[in-house]
Amino acid sequence: MQITPTSTATPAASAREAAPAALSPGSDFQTFLTLLTAQMRNQDPLKPVESTEFIAQLASFSAVEQQVRTNDRLDHIIASLAGGSSAGLAEWIGREVRVPAAASFEGVPVEVEFDPHPQAEAATLVVLNAFDQVVARRAIEADAKQVTWDGRTDTGEMAPNGTYRFTIESKADGQLVATQSGRVFVPVEELRIVEGLPRLVLASGETVTLDAVTAIR
Repeated sequence: MQITPTSTATPAASAREAAPAALSPGSDFQTFLTLLTAQMRNQDPLKPVESTEFIAQLASFSAVEQQVRTNDRLDHIIASLAGGSSAGLAEWIGREVRVPAAASFEGVPVEVEFDPHPQAEAATLVVLNAFDQVVARRAIEADAKQVTWDGRTDTGEMAPNGTYRFTIESKADGQLVATQSGRVFVPVEELRIVEGLPRLVLASGETVTLDAVTAIR
């Protein structure tokens, strides 16, 4: 007996379409797991999920869970430092925070953190000086999350001491798909309260909010 599906839009297909929307660093990974479970229960028996697709979804779930837990721990650190009082907020001064900002280079290699683009097939680290002039371009792994700039320019010479900014260009099929600012450690020199919310004043002169911080040391 031949079985003919009554609809081309199966519950499994709906789950697969919904899953990517939930896959973001701030999303609830429990929702992702629920979608994945629903997909397994309701998949079309004539078209089961490919093993490679299933493994990829599990890997995505693991990445989301890890990111959420990391964010939770960072939120705890920020809350502990802030403490809801001026004394707690003062703890930020003198510390280094990792944020998308310019870094001071004085002959010591600079570590740059970023989030690799999921569609990237190639990526490039671009180093700009205080005048927004490109001083170096370095090809990096498309899935890399951190890279170190040794301070050398495209001519092979050591860059002069100063302030430098980093961007990451991601490409797919030879086309630019994303450009993002690299995150670096910068000292906190001052803390201001603007419209009731704390702002960190960095050694580079830039001002950032607490939620821009991804690490503290």
